[in-house]
Amino acid sequence: MFKKTFITLFSLMTFLVVSPVRAQQTDSVSMTLDQALQIALSENASVRIADQQIEIQKYAKKETITGLFPKLTAAGTFSDAVVLQKVKLDFAPEPISMGQKYTWALNGTVSLPLVAPQLWKTIALNEEQVQLSLEAARASKVEAITQIKNAFYSLMLARESYESLLASQTTSQENATQTRNKFEQGSVSEYDKLTADVQLATIKPQVLSAKNAISLAEMQLKVLIGIDVNTPVRFEGRLADYEESLFSDLMKLKADTSLTDNTALRQLDIQERQLRISETINKLGYLPTLALSFQAGYQAMGKTFNPFDQSYFGGATVALSLSWTLFDGGAKYMKTRQNKLQLANMDIQRENLVRQLETSITSSLNNIETAAEQFVSTKENVYSAQRAFEIAKKRYDVGSGTMLELNSSESNLLIARLSYAQSIFDFLSSRATLENTLGHLVTDK
Repeated sequence: MFKKTFITLFSLMTFLVVSPVRAQQTDSVSMTLDQALQIALSENASVRIADQQIEIQKYAKKETITGLFPKLTAAGTFSDAVVLQKVKLDFAPEPISMGQKYTWALNGTVSLPLVAPQLWKTIALNEEQVQLSLEAARASKVEAITQIKNAFYSLMLARESYESLLASQTTSQENATQTRNKFEQGSVSEYDKLTADVQLATIKPQVLSAKNAISLAEMQLKVLIGIDVNTPVRFEGRLADYEESLFSDLMKLKADTSLTDNTALRQLDIQERQLRISETINKLGYLPTLALSFQAGYQAMGKTFNPFDQSYFGGATVALSLSWTLFDGGAKYMKTRQNKLQLANMDIQRENLVRQLETSITSSLNNIETAAEQFVSTKENVYSAQRAFEIAKKRYDVGSGTMLELNSSESNLLIARLSYAQSIFDFLSSRATLENTLGHLVTDK
């Protein structure tokens, strides 16, 4: 935990050193997507829990291994014979009392398993459990990366939507002011003035909503990274930064659709191996076990309650213990049948999972291709809408255009900008979902 905390603090200090000017201006730490992912892989809650689970399973394996080591036990006993045992002998007229009233004993035992097939195989089962925990931790990291990427892209989309709406509000404000002046001069009708005012009033709530969306997106991203929501962080990046790599990424994504690294399939494979090992362990229960033991101790008996005024006599024994279950009522056979049915069920689960994953891959690729096509059309549409708005603006300024034309062109420009940002977001989000399904970052391989 100290090491992870140190890495996090060091990373934050590095960000401050890399961008001191911006940190002084905004009083916040500048953080890119890669830097956010780096911190999240050590501070994200699900990742930390998965890492702890690995350590738990490692200790469980070591606990099983200790069964191969000698065991040393010591025991001390004291007994008080309230009524001594009596026996009747043929040569004695009266019953004879056996033993003494007080007995003290101290014994020690060392035992070592020599042949323990089930224990040996259980160690292999624990090793598979460690591998399952490792794969579960990798699954947590893959899932965390996907969630953080989507949250980061959502933040970028919220910001660019806010910027587009803010630019539209600025334009609407200028148009409303200009129209009001013209109305006062008598060059435009009251209808144009009211239309401009309505256009401005309509855009303002959207700007406020977009601003709130930015705050919520930032808090969600901080929670996923594993930092306090009140930590001043400036997330750097724009959706347009990914524009150039869009189509090169598309080719890589279409070329690599292997499910070899899928975390769910890998965990299912490990669970299948665990079931097969469990079946072997169950069958090994038919074999005998052999253990070696050594026992030594001292014992004293007396009539008075004084353990230090007694004569102690010692003894020691070495023993080989063979244990062999000849009949258990069919318990092992029933357990074997259970394992076989569980393995059959696992085959069905795997087949169904592969179908679902293949469907998910196809859906993601279709969404990616659709987003790429939308990007091409929306990028051209932004240029056309910008030119149309400039023309409508000039026509309105010289009095040959109407307010309706100006508002319509302004709305079309806003829609085009929002659609452009949305197309890039859809591409990146679908890409992250596909990489989560595949279990690796295709574009980084």
